[in-house]
Amino acid sequence: MFRLTLRNISRQKLRYALTTLAVVLGVSFLSTAFFLTDRIRDTFDELAVEITGDLDLEIRASVGDGERVNRLPVPADLTESITTDIPGVAAVEPRIRAFNVVPIYIDDEGEPAAVSSNGPKLGMNFSGDETLSQLYIAEGRAPDRIGPLADPDTIGEFVLDTRTASTFGFEVGETYIVSATGGNRQFTLVGLVYFGSPDYFGSPDENKSPGAIISAFDEATAQEFLGREGLYDTLAVSLTSDADETAVMADIQQRLDAAMAGLRSELQALPDEQLEVLAPFAEAQIEVVTAATTTEEDRQDFDQIVSVLSNVLLAFAIIAVVVSAFIINNTFSIVLGQRVRELALLRSLGATGRQVSRSVRLEAVVIGTVATVLGLVGGYLLAAFLRWVLVTINFGNLPGAIPVRPRTIIVAAVVGIGATVLSSLGPSRRVRSIPPVAALRDQARLTPTSLRRRIWVGSVVALAGVALLALGMTAELDTRPLLLSLGGGALGTFMGIYLLSPAVARPLANLVGRPIERVYKVPGRLARENAARAPRRTAATAAALTVGLALVSLAAVVSDSMKATFVQALDDSVESDLFIYANAFDPTAGFSGQLAADLDLLGADRPDLVESTVRYRFGLGGLEVDGVGRDIVSADLAVLDAHMDLQVVEGSTTGSANAGTDGTVLVHVDPAEDLALGIGSTVDGTFPGGRQATFTVAAIIADSSMLGNWVFDTSTFDRYLPDAPDGFVSVVYTPTADMKEARTAVEKITDAYPQLTVEDKAELRASTEAQLNQLLAVITVFLGLSLFIAVLGITNTLALSIFERTRELGLLRAIGMTRRQLRRMVRWEAVIIALFGGLLGVAMGVLFGLAAIAAIPETFVDIVSIPVRRLGFYLLVSGAFGMVAAIFPARRASRLNVLDAIGYE
Repeated sequence: MFRLTLRNISRQKLRYALTTLAVVLGVSFLSTAFFLTDRIRDTFDELAVEITGDLDLEIRASVGDGERVNRLPVPADLTESITTDIPGVAAVEPRIRAFNVVPIYIDDEGEPAAVSSNGPKLGMNFSGDETLSQLYIAEGRAPDRIGPLADPDTIGEFVLDTRTASTFGFEVGETYIVSATGGNRQFTLVGLVYFGSPDYFGSPDENKSPGAIISAFDEATAQEFLGREGLYDTLAVSLTSDADETAVMADIQQRLDAAMAGLRSELQALPDEQLEVLAPFAEAQIEVVTAATTTEEDRQDFDQIVSVLSNVLLAFAIIAVVVSAFIINNTFSIVLGQRVRELALLRSLGATGRQVSRSVRLEAVVIGTVATVLGLVGGYLLAAFLRWVLVTINFGNLPGAIPVRPRTIIVAAVVGIGATVLSSLGPSRRVRSIPPVAALRDQARLTPTSLRRRIWVGSVVALAGVALLALGMTAELDTRPLLLSLGGGALGTFMGIYLLSPAVARPLANLVGRPIERVYKVPGRLARENAARAPRRTAATAAALTVGLALVSLAAVVSDSMKATFVQALDDSVESDLFIYANAFDPTAGFSGQLAADLDLLGADRPDLVESTVRYRFGLGGLEVDGVGRDIVSADLAVLDAHMDLQVVEGSTTGSANAGTDGTVLVHVDPAEDLALGIGSTVDGTFPGGRQATFTVAAIIADSSMLGNWVFDTSTFDRYLPDAPDGFVSVVYTPTADMKEARTAVEKITDAYPQLTVEDKAELRASTEAQLNQLLAVITVFLGLSLFIAVLGITNTLALSIFERTRELGLLRAIGMTRRQLRRMVRWEAVIIALFGGLLGVAMGVLFGLAAIAAIPETFVDIVSIPVRRLGFYLLVSGAFGMVAAIFPARRASRLNVLDAIGYE
């Protein structure tokens, strides 16, 4: 039986080739997800080690459960108590690391341009301590202190990483503008550096930090320019070889506690203004941690990034595998239906039903194994290509070979072979019932499942799926139960509709085929009748296309609704005339507060043009309330109403704080309801560094689309998150101002910050729509893989049906049908099948889209928008896919020899 199985496969190479290709594509995409993310994860793991460097301990402010980007600096005075005089301490290095440090160069058109990157733009202090330094000179020299930046004539010095210098044409010895917390200043580029260990790289042209832009200054200049006067971000400590790490940590922590206590006492004697500025840093809790702790934290941060990419690729891979499974099942059903006489003959020669069934499953194992091997090879090549794409778009270097892990091979084998074998189980069970006497019949066929039974089962499954969807849409569920409910409901609904689809295949095929029949007469009528007379085959053939179009339509409905929601929010909420922001996909993106200060001066100098300016700052996970990290935003609440209409439900944005509280907060209706908050209620929260604060709820707001759920006054961020940069700025013109003149005056200031985008309300709306359209385009391209596999399914089915209908086609040719008419018949049959699948797919996509919209918080989607034109276009595309899928089968059918076809058995 094994030899017979191999002979059947080798004898029907063409029949099984397309089936194998469908599995290969699914396995390739799946293995690509593992190959690529393993390489990226390995790179980031190595980077986490390099970031830690040779330090053994790190001294820093604690952050609690909030985002580590919110961690506060530590007072520089602490360095006086942490020295090499401590037993076991070999070296101590203060470190400064600030975000949003942007070198500016002159582009080919002679205009100022900001360096761009998908990674962070870091500013650091350059250390001469070879023991702990992370920056190594590749060209030139280290930066020196020229003088205080308070002197406007001072032109400082800086060094830049080699990758950025090479990409944007920076040259040692030239003077450039660098934008940072301290505004824009001129610096002379005196050297190029790379990040990491020279032993690891072996070449100064390689940079270990993927995508990051690194500018470094001497220590005093870094403190002054990066907003760290009297502060350091961390202290790096290396230990002697014989040191007891635990004992040294305890000694250091004791010294830190004593030093902080002394510092707090000294601060009490300062004037109130100075005390208010230094209070955030003096109140923070200082901790000492091991290198292993910092490395693991960095790995966790990086893993969040990698996991997003991994999960996206895996989701599309699973879709590809599911679509492939329908093709495999359909192919086995058709092929086995054509081999009934052959299988019955085996029964008559003594083979048992179990042996025949086993041979079918063995065919599936062989096909799955071959497809898995080819899929792994294809996945590796695709991963290599995607790595090249990531490097090309400045994601960063991903050095080293792509790892091939046993887990990848095992998962690929389980999916590739498993999906193929599972898809063959139904057909293999049916062949067991073939009686030996079937070998004597001319038209022996497999007995299909009863249509009545299929309708009953399909109805039950569909109703269960709809019930789960309804539960997810209406019930208040946590995230995981919600996803399980919606996912299970979508799967159940699809499987139910798939089982029910043969019942509607005949009427829908006739409906879709009528216009084709009117235009193409006899070929059109035969195409319609062929699609309608085999409803099970039509439904099974269209299933793969239905899955793909359902997902594409789902994405279209959700994205169009999100776009409509955001556009409506802009129209309803935004009152500002101009917006200034850093157009970058980076949670740390921001810019110097000097810009808003200059715009305030413009308003003071030209009150006829600018009425007010509001700066907005973001703290991701910046406040813990009721044990949950909250994303918070700050704005000038005194004038916020002139810039944003947050749809106040109760209270006022300018409401006063209760006695004994630290300020006011505006809370969205959802968290307010969850926490039972009302006007005058108090909210207790914890900021990074373990600092406790209490706020008064001044207003309950209904619109969180622009500023989120928690809005604080600017003074709150000044005290508790002083490092948070301005995220964007809004400007309101004076009512009588000439808008063109006012914008020109603003842009004279913003031109010094080429990294920023300046847009009015209409431009912001257009750019937002464009970004959402780009996101949809990316999703559609990925989902297009499932449509491509579906085309293979239609091609495969039609090609197999040509074999099955050889005699019928020969008779048609014998009674006068031309080759051209025969090709038309096959092509339009494919179009009818594709349109049938497209109609079901679009209908289910709209249903699933409505379910997803109901489950998504109203913050993101509260308007249902169905893109009718786009969905109609998808139907046209499905018809075109059917036409393409029929090219090969139609050509093959038209080339049949008439006499051989009539005599075919």
